[in-house]
Amino acid sequence: MRGLALSLSLLAASSTAAAATQPTCAKGLYMVVARGSEEPAGTGVTGNLTSQIAARVPNSQVVPVDYPATLSDYEDSEGDGVKAMQTLLNNYGQACPGSKIAILGYSQGAQVSSDSVCGSAGEPFIDDKAMSDEVMNSVVAIAIFGDPTHVANLTYDRGTSVKDGLFNRSSASVDQCKKYASRIISYCDKGDIYCDSGSNLTVHHLYIDRYGDEIVDFVVSQYEKSTSTGSGSNATATAPFPTTKPTSGGGSGSNSTAPTRTGAPTTSPTKGSGANMLTSSLMLGGLLAALTAVSQML
Repeated sequence: MRGLALSLSLLAASSTAAAATQPTCAKGLYMVVARGSEEPAGTGVTGNLTSQIAARVPNSQVVPVDYPATLSDYEDSEGDGVKAMQTLLNNYGQACPGSKIAILGYSQGAQVSSDSVCGSAGEPFIDDKAMSDEVMNSVVAIAIFGDPTHVANLTYDRGTSVKDGLFNRSSASVDQCKKYASRIISYCDKGDIYCDSGSNLTVHHLYIDRYGDEIVDFVVSQYEKSTSTGSGSNATATAPFPTTKPTSGGGSGSNSTAPTRTGAPTTSPTKGSGANMLTSSLMLGGLLAALTAVSQML
C-alpha cells in the first residue's frame, strides 16, 4: 500500500509540474524577447517596445528568453539563447496552434532570434537547426536590431548600414531568412561597431530612440493583418523605412560622443572561426579597450 501511495503521489507531482510549465495561450500576441549582452535578466530595453505593443494588442503576453547574455563566453551564451528561444517557440506552438507570435531581439539577442528562426549563422557557433514550418506559421513578426550577424542589402534590412556585421552568416541560413522576409525587419545603422563592423559604440545604443515607433507599428500591423485577413502569418505588411534621422553618434568615428545607456552591446568579435581569432581581432583597433570600458560601465 505504501508503494502504491508513493507512486500516486509522484504521479500527482509530475502532473502538477507539467501543468505549471504548460504555456497559457494568449488571445493577443505571444511576444518572445531576447535581451542584449549583459542586460539584467528579463526583456532588457526591448521591454520598452513590448509594453507599447501590448497596449495596442490587448491580451498579449511577453516572455523573456532565459539565457546568460554574457560577453565573456559569447559563443556558448548565444547557443544557450537559441536553445531556450526554440524551446519556448516549440512548446507554445504545440500548445497553442493558430496563435500569433512575435519575436524581438537586441544585439546578442538579435543573433539569438536570427539563429533560432533561420538556423545557425555558421562557425564558430553551434549548428542549430531552423524552426519548423509548423511553428513559423504562427510567427507574424520578427523585429531585431543591432544583430552582429547582419547581412547588408537584404530586402528586410532597415537603417543606414551598408556593410555586414562582425560575424558571417551562412548562405543556407540567409536563404531560410528570406523565406520570412515579409515578416522580418532588421535595423542596423552605419558605423555600428557590431552589426556594421564600424567603430562607433554610441550608434549601437540608439535603435529604440531612433526607430522604436516604427518597430512597434510594424509588429502591430503584422498582427492586425494576420487576424483581419484570416491568412495567418503569411499576411504581408510592408515594413516602414526609417523616417527618423540620426541626431548624434551617426558618424563612423564619433566615439567622443557619450553612449546613450539603452542597453549593453553585444560582443566585438570579428569574423573568424574560433575564440582565438576573436581575441586577437578584438585587440586590433583598440576594440578590446572599448569592450573593457563598456564592461566597467555595466
